[in-house]
Amino acid sequence: MTKKRAQLARLNIYLPDAAIRRQVKLSAARQDISISEYCLRAITNQLIKDGGRALSREGGNRRGGAVETARRFQAEKFGTRVFSVSSAQLIREARERKNTR
Repeated sequence: MTKKRAQLARLNIYLPDAAIRRQVKLSAARQDISISEYCLRAITNQLIKDGGRALSREGGNRRGGAVETARRFQAEKFGTRVFSVSSAQLIREARERKNTR
């Protein structure tokens, strides 16, 4: 396990039916983010509404850092090229290829 991975906390949730899971997956895909990121945003927003405060980077909110890291990676590897396919579509296609093997 990498050091960065070891710093993450895991949370399992149980949903009352598969329809909610599908809705979460679709919403995350529409926003071109992972299900984990989608759930993290939802939980963080609810915590703020409940009177909590936004988490600091040290407290677990890595969204800003992750986005910045992704932007640096894109700039280094791809320069100014723009892709017409979303990352969600690329992930979907890779999973489909994997499942057909």
